[in-house]
Amino acid sequence: MLTNVQLFVAIGVPCFMLLASMIVSLWQISGLRDDIREIRGDIKAINGSVAHIESRMTLLEDRWKIRP
Repeated sequence: MLTNVQLFVAIGVPCFMLLASMIVSLWQISGLRDDIREIRGDIKAINGSVAHIESRMTLLEDRWKIRP
């Protein structure tokens, strides 16, 4: 027969560890989402810079009448 303490250790501790590992995993996923949002913001900033450079190049091409 199992005593109450043995039953708690046999069932409670693995359940607690499973719950703890799930919480840690969710915390890590949350951190990854924040990193992805930051990268998306950087990509938008780069796209804006490229669009600005492209418009300036078009202006220069029109000014100098450079066509491929």
